[in-house]
Formats: sequence, structure tokens, C-alpha cells
Amino acid sequence: MASPAVPSNRRLVLSLVLLAALLPEGITGSTPPQGWLNPIQALLNIWLYGSGVLVVREVSLRWKKGWLCILLLGAAYGIVEEGLGVTTFFNPTLPQLGTLGWYGRDFGVNWLWAVWLPEFHALGSIAIPIFLIEWRWPDLKGRPLLSDRGVYLAVVLLGLCAFTINALVHAASPYREAGPEYVAALVAIALLAFAAARGSVSWWRRVPITGRPFSARGYFVAGFAFIGASFIVYAGGPALGGLPIISLGEGTLLLLLVLLVVRRIGEGPESERLQYSFVAGVIGFFCVFDFVLVPGNPLMVIPPVGFGYLVLRLWKARPRHAAPGLLARA
Repeated sequence: MASPAVPSNRRLVLSLVLLAALLPEGITGSTPPQGWLNPIQALLNIWLYGSGVLVVREVSLRWKKGWLCILLLGAAYGIVEEGLGVTTFFNPTLPQLGTLGWYGRDFGVNWLWAVWLPEFHALGSIAIPIFLIEWRWPDLKGRPLLSDRGVYLAVVLLGLCAFTINALVHAASPYREAGPEYVAALVAIALLAFAAARGSVSWWRRVPITGRPFSARGYFVAGFAFIGASFIVYAGGPALGGLPIISLGEGTLLLLLVLLVVRRIGEGPESERLQYSFVAGVIGFFCVFDFVLVPGNPLMVIPPVGFGYLVLRLWKARPRHAAPGLLARA
């Protein structure tokens, strides 16, 4: 089965931008279906996620550092969005924080949220959209979508979007952060970018591959369980951990464990299909989660049905001889 022809750059950029905006906002219920009818909210989502995913993909290609680099830059993007833009890292009054507005809060920072959300954005907002686009068009791997000038423009657009969202949040909330919180966020972004540029390849290759990889079904379960356990560890922290430092330790252990599980995939001819199974498991958890939200909002049936169909269709349409992708190669 031949790989599908790669469409024009314009169509690819549009596909990646829309997928990066729709997937994390849609499957989490952060922007329910009716929210996309609000042109301002829809524009901000597309502007924010679209510029972020383009910056990460294009920079990682120019650095030639692979998927761990994408995840590290994705975590840096998560800090841009949640720390510099929406300010969920600092503002304890925002409703989406729930108990994490007070549990694990110290020195003006919501620490558990500040650890959890970069992990989510690295995977769900950045890596998975890139992976799915390159899964659909395998010949796209290693091919830039933007010129160098386009990358610089995407960086500027991402910064402007974060600034705009920050201004809108502060217009609606009386809470004001102190300057050191933003300085710390910028330092964290710089450190993640430095690690992505300099150490990601050598570090990942030093991680030993122990044991044989699971089956495709096993990796689906692993992806499903990883996201589900993350919700339990972080959102359920006050009941499960009892102390924020315990919840943080549990979350760190969970992250290390899933990295070792994914590292087992290696670089064999079937590796990308196993990686797709892991990605499908992550999306599958949110599809189940969305149905829990349906009684309060019947329109929330749209994201799980839509993305569930997309995952199944892409799985069936993929050539079996495709080259390795997500985390198989540094």
C-alpha cells in the first residue's frame, strides 16, 4: 500500500493548526462544542495552539533532535500558555483549577498544576497532533512546513497571543501576580529549550531498553492508563496523596514509568503502530471522560464520536511499512 501523496504546505499547515486547537480543547471539554461558535474564543484557540505547534515542530526539525525534543519544547509551550497566558500557574481563583488552587500552592505558585499541565500540553497539544499529521502523510517526516521567516513569525504570534490572553484574564480577574513568578516561568522555558537543543538525544539514548515491547493492545491500555492515573494523582491529590509533596512524587514516578514503557518500543518495523496504539489510548481515555460530561452538556457527545472516528480511520488507512515516529528515534 503506497503512502498517500503529501498535499500542499498551505493545507498541511491548516490541518496541523486546526488539529492542535481542536484536539486538546475538544477532548478535555475546555472548549465545549458550543464554545467554538464564539468567534473570539475560537480565534484565540487557533491562534494560541496553532502558533505553538508550528513553532515546536519547525524548531525541532531545524535542531534535528527528534521526539524527545518535541516533548521538551511542548512542555515549554505549556508554560507559555498556562503560565504567561492564562496564568493558571499563579492565579488561585480560576475555576478550572478546582482543589489545585489551594492544594500544593506556595510562594504564589500552584505547583501541582504547574507540573501537570506542561506534561499534558507536551503530549496532547503538541506531540500527538504532530504525530497524527505525520502518520497520515508519512512522507512529511523531516520536511519543514515553514521558511525561517515563517518560524520567526510563528514565535512572534505565539508571544502576542500569550500577551493578549494575559490581558483578557486580568481584565476579568482581580488577582495580580508579582513579577518574580513571570521571571521563574521564563527561566523554566529557557531551561526546557536548552535541554531540548543540547541534551535530549544523548539522554534518551542512554535510557536502557529493558524487555520486549507490549502488543498494540497493551500500548493502548498504557496510554489510557497513563492519562487516567494522571487525573487521579493530580486532581485527586488531596484525597489520594494527603500532602502535595507526595502527590508530586507520585506524578513524577508515573511519568518516569510511562517513559520506560514507551522506550521499550525501540525502532523495529512495527514500532510506529505501537506508538499509534499508545496515542489512541490517550485519546480513548478522553473519549470516555467526555461521555461523563454529556449529562451536563449533550453536545459533549460530539468530541468523543468525532475523534474516536478519526483515530479508527487513520489506523485503517496507514501503510504498514511506515518509518518509526514518536519517541522511537531520538
